Amino acid sequence: MKQFVKHFFANTPLSNSGNDVVLLLFRLFAGGLMLPYGWGKIVKYDEYCINFFEDPIGIGMIPSLWLTIFAQLGCSVMLMAGFMSRASAAILAFNMAVATAYHWHDGLATVSLPALFLAIYIYLTMTGAGRLSVDTLLFKNR
Repeated sequence: MKQFVKHFFANTPLSNSGNDVVLLLFRLFAGGLMLPYGWGKIVKYDEYCINFFEDPIGIGMIPSLWLTIFAQLGCSVMLMAGFMSRASAAILAFNMAVATAYHWHDGLATVSLPALFLAIYIYLTMTGAGRLSVDTLLFKNR
């Protein structure tokens, strides 16, 4: 405990294994919190098919809905596992950039959540998954 307090107040970096554990927990947090949004779009699929946020990226409502469900469910699960983590985080960042732009004029209370997710996914795109990931198992010899 004394060692932890010393490092905490001295602002010294964690060890490599400590950083990997933090990245794992952060990936689980960031992916896990997005899953209910994707699942909600499946549960209310018929409602979203009628009007999916006015076709946010101009490819049609149904393709936009499918891509959003893929990002919010598929990419979240892949990010949590650390599989294709940078690509998954980048897709989720794009998804949250669209959501942030769509909600930009709705007030801070509404836009803050997608903006926070956007920042988290940009960070994970830049850092990658860390050593505690499927990516490391698959690509450690390359």
